[in-house]
Amino acid sequence: MLLLKPQAYHGNKYGSPFFEGWYHKLTTKSNKSLAIIPGIYKSGLTDYKTAFLMVFDGSNGNVYFKKYQTTEFDCSKSEYKLHLGPNYFSLNEIRLDISDGDFELTGQVFANNIKPWPVTLLEPGCMGWYAYIPTMECFHGILSMDHTLNGELNLNNSLYDFSNGRGYIEKDWGKNFPENWIWAQANHFENNHASISASLATIPWKKMKFAGFIVGLYCNNKFYRFTTYRNTVINKIYFDSEKLHWQLQRNKLVLDLTIEKGTKAGILYAPDKNDMIPKVTEFLDGKIHCQLYDNDYKIFDDFSNLCATEFIGNTNDLIKMALK
Repeated sequence: MLLLKPQAYHGNKYGSPFFEGWYHKLTTKSNKSLAIIPGIYKSGLTDYKTAFLMVFDGSNGNVYFKKYQTTEFDCSKSEYKLHLGPNYFSLNEIRLDISDGDFELTGQVFANNIKPWPVTLLEPGCMGWYAYIPTMECFHGILSMDHTLNGELNLNNSLYDFSNGRGYIEKDWGKNFPENWIWAQANHFENNHASISASLATIPWKKMKFAGFIVGLYCNNKFYRFTTYRNTVINKIYFDSEKLHWQLQRNKLVLDLTIEKGTKAGILYAPDKNDMIPKVTEFLDGKIHCQLYDNDYKIFDDFSNLCATEFIGNTNDLIKMALK
């Protein structure tokens, strides 16, 4: 069943509009980060379609976007093994060979000990039972909360050595991105081996809308889930100057998050009516402070200044909706 394989290509069962993209975040031991995103896009207004590869250099905010013919996009129907032109992507390996004007990227990186969001029949990934609703605007999958890296990439004559580096993989597919969303992800904390992925988004539901959220924290060799479908409640969420404060509770577990944008923004491409266009502001140098309590006993408290963050659309309206 394809629903139980969020990592696989879903485009064969969709018409248009449609997009699908796999987001790889790779960070070196010296804290240099790249986001690498292969994908495909089909317009809902015309017959236009394209495959693409996008790279975001977190050290300077540069974004590189290269299009490919859809005939150069070849992905397995049962697992994530994608050939895109001369490039190759899977959960465990990336091979790149690009030379296109001011965009040169070559090398190979391996991922080991991936930690996917659990997939079961009742909860086929991070979306839970919502993944079974075929009319959802956008589907989301977290393919690895954290893993180790080895290998190296050369981007425009800058070497990225990923020996003992860290990685994260997620993906989105569907008709369009949400109208509004907040997203944060970090797996480089000061004192602990941990990883967090947190998102809040406007979800169309029949003729209404609601604020749906997916938060997963991996720490102390345990995985904690705070999601809409697991009866998690938002105790509070608000902006204080440039910081977002967000407290979630599920039974006796309470998660406090403080999220802040970074300083080096990149404008990522996202699906629009006619094409992929640059419209998503992302940072790879944001900040996040996470505190987890179990019945008032603090079991995790740590900080990261290598947090990927996005605050897109009318986030004030999104926050108001989340508190309803």
